[in-house]
Amino acid sequence: MKNLKWIIGLVILVIVGYTIFNGSESAPKQDNAAYTQQLQKARKEKDESLKTDKDSPIEDKATFKGLPYFEIDPTWKVLGKIDKVKSGQKFEIQMTGGETETYEPYGNISFEKDGKKVSLKLFINSEGMLFLPFKDLTSGKETYGAGRYIDLDPKNEKDSQIEIDFNLAYHPFCAYNHTFTCPLPPAENLIPMAVTAGEKL
Repeated sequence: MKNLKWIIGLVILVIVGYTIFNGSESAPKQDNAAYTQQLQKARKEKDESLKTDKDSPIEDKATFKGLPYFEIDPTWKVLGKIDKVKSGQKFEIQMTGGETETYEPYGNISFEKDGKKVSLKLFINSEGMLFLPFKDLTSGKETYGAGRYIDLDPKNEKDSQIEIDFNLAYHPFCAYNHTFTCPLPPAENLIPMAVTAGEKL
C-alpha cells in the first residue's frame, strides 16, 4: 500500500490556493471570470506536480499532458449543512485493496441541488481536513468507478454550514496507478444524480 500523505498534501495545496473562493456567506461573491481563472491556475499547478513529483501516480510522465475535467460550472457550488456527530466515533471504510481503514466521522452533510436533497457522511482526517468521498451517476462511466473525493477546510464552516464546490472533486490516485490503495465511499455516499463537475476520465 502506498502512503496517502503525498496525496493529502497535494490536495491541501490546491485548496489553499483556492481558499479565497470558499469564504463565508457574508464574503463578497467573486465573479465567474475570476473564479474560473483561479481554478484553472490551481489545476495547472496540480498537473505540474503530477508530472514532476517522484511520488506521483502518473506512470508515463513523459506523455502526461494534464488531467481531464468537466467544464467549470459555478452552479455546482452548493451550501452544505452539517449535522455533527459526537467526536471520537469510529467508522470502518473499505479500501480498494480489500482491507479496511478506520476513519472518524465528523457528521452528515446535506445540500439541495436541482430540487433534489442529498445527505452524505463527512469524515475528518489526521491532518484536520474534512473528507467527503462520494459516488454519483457518472461513476464507472465518465468518472472513476470507485468514486471521487472532495476535501473541505473546517475553517470555512460557519453556523454549521460550509460551501461544497464539486468543481474541486478529484479522483483518488488508485484511478491512475493500481499500486495505490484508496478508501471507497460508503454506500450512503451515493449522490442520485450526475455530478458533471471536477475531474473526469
